[in-house]
Amino acid sequence: MKTNQLSNIFLVILLVIISIAAFTTHSFETEKRTKKADLIELSDIKYGMFNIDQWEEQFAEIITKKLKELKLTGNDRKEARIKIQAFLYKSIDKFETTYKAENDRKAGYGFSLKNFGADFFKIFGELKQHVPVITEDIIDFLENDENRDNIKKYILEQINSYTDGTFQKIDYTTYNRIISKYNVTTENNCKALISIQLKTINDKQNIINSVLLIAFLCILLIILFEKNQSKFKITVYIVAALHLLVLGVFLPMIAIDARISSMELQLMGEPISFTNQVLYYKSKSIMEVSKVMLSQGEIKVMLVGVLVALFSVIFPVSKLISSISLLFKRSLKDNKVIRFLVFKSGKWSMADVLVVAIFMSYIGFTGIISSQLGQLENGIESLDILTTNKSELQNGFFFFLGFVMLSIFISQTIQKLVDKPKTA
Repeated sequence: MKTNQLSNIFLVILLVIISIAAFTTHSFETEKRTKKADLIELSDIKYGMFNIDQWEEQFAEIITKKLKELKLTGNDRKEARIKIQAFLYKSIDKFETTYKAENDRKAGYGFSLKNFGADFFKIFGELKQHVPVITEDIIDFLENDENRDNIKKYILEQINSYTDGTFQKIDYTTYNRIISKYNVTTENNCKALISIQLKTINDKQNIINSVLLIAFLCILLIILFEKNQSKFKITVYIVAALHLLVLGVFLPMIAIDARISSMELQLMGEPISFTNQVLYYKSKSIMEVSKVMLSQGEIKVMLVGVLVALFSVIFPVSKLISSISLLFKRSLKDNKVIRFLVFKSGKWSMADVLVVAIFMSYIGFTGIISSQLGQLENGIESLDILTTNKSELQNGFFFFLGFVMLSIFISQTIQKLVDKPKTA
């Protein structure tokens, strides 16, 4: 008798630990999802590769660097002189040809007075004689720091003018709100801060989840090896299983995360790069998936939402309620519905099917995303693209799987108890 009381006390302690740990891990998960959503938003591709402001910024850096590197001295000045002179001579020849052709077209009787004057006074020849002087003036102009800044300013103004009339501007409202929320000044600092906070939350949650795992393993061992099962003990088992069900239903089960880890291309010998660009991210719990489907307004989608809610929420809860009812009212063991929910469903529970379906969906999404991202990575020869699929199963999946397994053992324990003679 004393041993049985100690066992009951131990079960109550385990249940209290499970309740506190379940509440804590749910709180951690809520906080983690908020911070994760902020981090995903900052990493969204619309603020990176699809953001013309980012391209302008990288163009500006390259132009600034190239103008600073422009030192026309020694051999560089000699080479620049040759290229500029060749360009000026070619331009003058082209202008002369165009000029004379236009005058011939307008001339009457096949004679152009303008062309005769240009040849007589050797206008284009005189221009070519001044090419060396003009060349030196151009080189001196390019060497002046103030002129370089003006050139850079002009180029950037032209780029900005072009992009303003061509590309749609990004709405930074949400972006700025997140930056302000974490009291930082730059995107990189904000990402670093959120990542540190997420790691801290994950470490704490892993400890809590380890406590939950140990507690449920203890309950499972008691179910398997305790010979003197009682209504009280089985009730504790059922309440413990309810904790797993609630966590499994309300915590995210799967995260679909497709992103470009890095993209690089060369412009004027300088790299243009973007890193950690999120293409798609979704993290949903069973309840969230069901709610979204039911709100779509399409019969087929709503039907799937009803089935998800039925087999992942209503059916398991009904099973737990039926187990409690049968436990305290033995006469219900002849009720076909009760017997099905408590005993028969454990062998082919739709919960098992749901867990497997979610797992297979995860595998399927992984394959699809990896395949599509691989095509993106290999489809453009001029780009160096490294794609990443960070999809993963979430805590909700493992909690729901734990509920399914524990409920099967609880059903077997109840069956042994109710099948005993009442005098036992």
